[in-house]
Amino acid sequence: MNIDQQLQDLIDEAPPEADLKQAIQTVAPIIQAIAKQLKHSKYYILQSVDKQWLQATVAHKDTPTQPKRVIYAYPSLAAAAKDKLAKSNPGLMALPIPVARLLFQLPSIAPVDSLIFLETDSRDQAIEVRRADLKGLFQNQLTQAMKPQIPPNIA
Repeated sequence: MNIDQQLQDLIDEAPPEADLKQAIQTVAPIIQAIAKQLKHSKYYILQSVDKQWLQATVAHKDTPTQPKRVIYAYPSLAAAAKDKLAKSNPGLMALPIPVARLLFQLPSIAPVDSLIFLETDSRDQAIEVRRADLKGLFQNQLTQAMKPQIPPNIA
């Protein structure tokens, strides 16, 4: 399923009472731009039986004394299954999630700092999407969309 179909599914599945459909349409260009940088249309996320995404604490590259919380997005079921996080937690399962849904949900996952998209099964290529950066992009886009459009020659 391509990114446009994924975004349409998000819009179709959004509850009508929260103006969420309009919000998804507004931030869709941001989701599309990031998704185009990724190699896969869906990624596998390690989850508990109650669908809680597995979060890992890793050393921050720039400040090793300040750890950060990440969620790994695996390119395949095999890559997720052979990861040391999966092997050390036998109650976990890896489920495929469309990239548009991952990107749309990331800003709302408060304790998480980043989503790490692993692009190969060998973990030698990865793209990090920082939650705070994506949240800021969404907020700016939503703010711009809500500004009243005043004609330039109003005077």
